[in-house]
Amino acid sequence: MATNIIDFESARVRAGDHMVRGSAAYGMVRAFAVSARGVVQAARDAHDTSPVVTAALGRLMMGALMTGAMFKQPDELLTYIVKGDGPIRAMTVTANCEGQVKGFPANPYVWVPARPDGKLDVGRAVGKGTLAAVRDLPGFEPYSSRVELVSGEIAEDLTHYFAVSDQIPTSVGLGVLVGRTWDVECAGGFIVQLMPDCIDEVAEQIERNLASVTSVTDLLREGATPTDVLCRILEGLDYQELEAQPVEFYCGCNEQRAARATMALGEDELRDMIAKNETAEVCCHFCGRRHYLSPERLRELLG
Repeated sequence: MATNIIDFESARVRAGDHMVRGSAAYGMVRAFAVSARGVVQAARDAHDTSPVVTAALGRLMMGALMTGAMFKQPDELLTYIVKGDGPIRAMTVTANCEGQVKGFPANPYVWVPARPDGKLDVGRAVGKGTLAAVRDLPGFEPYSSRVELVSGEIAEDLTHYFAVSDQIPTSVGLGVLVGRTWDVECAGGFIVQLMPDCIDEVAEQIERNLASVTSVTDLLREGATPTDVLCRILEGLDYQELEAQPVEFYCGCNEQRAARATMALGEDELRDMIAKNETAEVCCHFCGRRHYLSPERLRELLG
């Protein structure tokens, strides 16, 4: 894992990352769309990921951002965990309703052949396995559900998750375009859901509109914003935008959390480190930052 510390806030501002939420067909459809080049680039910089891992992790993070926007409690957290038999092995991302997300892959250095169409083969890198979702609201027992991966391409897997776990007809589109220098050129996605009172004519119109969309990255490369994406998908259905908010790669790790993690080593281990005048090192899986606790700080913790 890379140890470089990056300025997540400036990355977000430069990219203009943001997410929109709206409705259509007089409330029969709810929709979310996100543009998150800076978010995915921040994850790529933090973990030094190969292109196919950048695409896989980026898709999962954007899906988590839009799912988190469905929550009503500001302190509720969503965690998506993908486990597969592909070389990535696993990915974990966490998001909230405030547009903040973080994530990491089990194996950031994966190389697989491209698909016949020349695109990154995320499905092969992820493989067969499961997608688990954990909703955590302080004061309540975490709620978790799990479904089998459909393709490993992430968007199809999230579509399947919403249909099976939440029983909501959903269309998910996610895309990450990685350039020749491995930097992220564009990244974005959408989630469109049919509410229980949605009529067949509305669903059929959305299907026709989606048939004209080749890929999310094609729209983004043409300069489309999240609003443009939803207007395209929900054309003819009286789309109304309800909210727009910035999104960012945010990790709340700090020295206090590192200290709590260090205490888990146990008193005997800490006393041994103090006797040897050793400094404790704690690395955050999510952002790659390293926190160092001096022998003096370890003595304070024991005290």
